[in-house]
Amino acid sequence: MQDPFTPDVPPEPHSTPAAVRPITGRRARNKTATRESIVSAALELFESKGFEATTTREIAMKAGVAEGTVFNYFETKDDIALHFFEAEVDHAIATVRADPTLKGAALEEKLFALVHSQIEYLAPYESFIGAAFVRALRPSSKLALSPRALELRARYLDFVQDLIEESLPKRRARQLGWIAPQAFWIYYLGVLLYWLHDSSPAKQNTLAFLDRSLRFGTTFLREGGI
Repeated sequence: MQDPFTPDVPPEPHSTPAAVRPITGRRARNKTATRESIVSAALELFESKGFEATTTREIAMKAGVAEGTVFNYFETKDDIALHFFEAEVDHAIATVRADPTLKGAALEEKLFALVHSQIEYLAPYESFIGAAFVRALRPSSKLALSPRALELRARYLDFVQDLIEESLPKRRARQLGWIAPQAFWIYYLGVLLYWLHDSSPAKQNTLAFLDRSLRFGTTFLREGGI
């Protein structure tokens, strides 16, 4: 029986000691900071010097880390590029979802916002994006057919599928099935190639092409005969 003169103090919940938690959090933050420092340094070099010409030693020097540290985070330069493209897709999806004006918008407006946000994210590294296109054609490259690249494309197209399903009548969305997202992927690559070769001020020709083609394409999706 409990001593009546002893206060009834509930036991403290089991938890990680306070002294350990900040260390774990600090380690995670340091790792994230190191990874982003490597990616930032690599992107600057990819853009100014070229993807093929940039070495991991140069990336390490610019990032202020040992070359071995680069390999601790990224096995190859392709892996650094994929990390950047993953961030690009995350940014684009978050941008569309965070815009309240798009919740009830037409499909072409949502897709325009998606691609436009991607182009804006890629814009500072236009030369690198062009090199990445060429690099992706090589069988040895991880940028197109590696499991990580395929997973990234699948996640992107799953989001496009979500936009289609929430914007079109259910019956029409079911008819389109997986074909529409796959067609959109080919279309998106075409837009990027157009953007890379667009010499108009502020890429206005690309934006005009994007607007017109999406209006035509989504009209076809709603009423056409896929």
